[in-house]
Amino acid sequence: MAAILKDPALIIGLVRATLILLVSFGIYVSQDQQDAILMFTAAVLTIISLALTGVTVAKTTSVANPVLKAGTSVEVVTPEGLPNYEKIL
Repeated sequence: MAAILKDPALIIGLVRATLILLVSFGIYVSQDQQDAILMFTAAVLTIISLALTGVTVAKTTSVANPVLKAGTSVEVVTPEGLPNYEKIL
């Protein structure tokens, strides 16, 4: 779902194409109704995007210049997540 939200213009375009298809088959949708549907779609995408961002954003604050206190144990791991070695500073 998050991948789809990276380009919401595609979804808006799909909704617009659907409206055009409906009109071409004889279903009357005024320009005001089309604009309202597109605005509603954009609002829903914004809410979903904000909700997903709130879920995936880290809950910790980063420190500009982190400092470890003496005696702090640090475990270095490989890219696979396996322990490589442990060092006490």
